[in-house]
Amino acid sequence: MRMMLIGQRYRCQNVECGAEIEVKKASIEGRSNPRCCCGAEMKKPYTQPVLRTFGKDATVASEFQHGGDRR
Repeated sequence: MRMMLIGQRYRCQNVECGAEIEVKKASIEGRSNPRCCCGAEMKKPYTQPVLRTFGKDATVASEFQHGGDRR
């Protein structure tokens, strides 16, 4: 089940069309991706994940490893 949330963008998968929409009002749960006016399926564009490294001051990582208890 999919739910379209405010601010999400969807792009038409038809290269000749290329339409894009931005969700302005959340939807109820649906069974598939939205369809474009040309009939093709629309999907969210790929966003590359952001990787972060921890420095010497990694209190968040320390708390995670110890279940929130500081020892």
